[in-house]
Amino acid sequence: MIFYCFSDKIHTVSGVMPNLALLGKEIRFLVGSLSVAELEEIAPHLSLPAATLQQCREGVRYFRNSLELEEHCSFATVKRTGGSEEGEDCVALYLLKSCFLVVDIRDSDGSTRKGLEGVVKRCQPTVSKGQLVAAFLDTLIEGDGKLLEDLEFAFSSLEEEVLRGEIHRGNDDDFIIRLLHHKQYLLLLHNYYQQLTEIASSLAEDENRLLQKGEARHLRRFADRAERLFRTVSTLREQLGQLREAYQSVLDLRLNAIMKTFTVLSAIFLPLSLIVGWYGMNFTAMPELDWRFGYPMVAVLCGLVTLICIKIFKKHHWM
Repeated sequence: MIFYCFSDKIHTVSGVMPNLALLGKEIRFLVGSLSVAELEEIAPHLSLPAATLQQCREGVRYFRNSLELEEHCSFATVKRTGGSEEGEDCVALYLLKSCFLVVDIRDSDGSTRKGLEGVVKRCQPTVSKGQLVAAFLDTLIEGDGKLLEDLEFAFSSLEEEVLRGEIHRGNDDDFIIRLLHHKQYLLLLHNYYQQLTEIASSLAEDENRLLQKGEARHLRRFADRAERLFRTVSTLREQLGQLREAYQSVLDLRLNAIMKTFTVLSAIFLPLSLIVGWYGMNFTAMPELDWRFGYPMVAVLCGLVTLICIKIFKKHHWM
């Protein structure tokens, strides 16, 4: 466990919990980075709700973004979206009157601890608790603007491929799977930013009076940033829907071309079938059957009918 004590200077304490009697006196507030086991050690000293500890013990299986407001603390859980169920960072946050605790439920790449360390290093000793909490929340969406921009360019490239007809018939299934993966990823991001916005907005309302005057504006500012990302994802989802419609239109055009070819062939062979059926009746009173030029005449007639049909179809741009 690591604690950062904010007073006239920022002091770092590792391995043990600072003297809580100094809170509000020599120490303005504490910021801690803990594991679940370390949280259970200090929980009795801070009177943390047992239900929140149970949520931390359950691990990542049922972990979701949420916020619970208690009388003396606010408890938030955040599952940072990385695009897959594996490798997502899960973190629990405790906001008390004089403490802010970050609990690593799962930190696959160490980004949560590094993010908190970076925030503390950038902050001045006079920083407010609300400002530091908002700065840490910022690390949860750091670089996401570039990520969404890359997705927008990727969708534009896919749309260009579709309109140019560069999606070959053999790659239809792969393309549909790519669209499905993008749809699922955008849904994860959509829910993630929406829930972050709700968490920050609820913290900014400060119903349990944990923030000092003027600190809530930093959380509202973060909520605005998360909401902008949420709106960007909504726009990308609409763009993905338009891409799917464009792809479906290309498939429809391709199907129409195939049906057009079959229709032209059917129209050519229909009169030929009529001629063959007519002379295939073999009535004895049909003089053409005994005529020496009967067969050549029928062959020439079929050829003329075929040429006339082709000329008509080309004139109307049907082939």
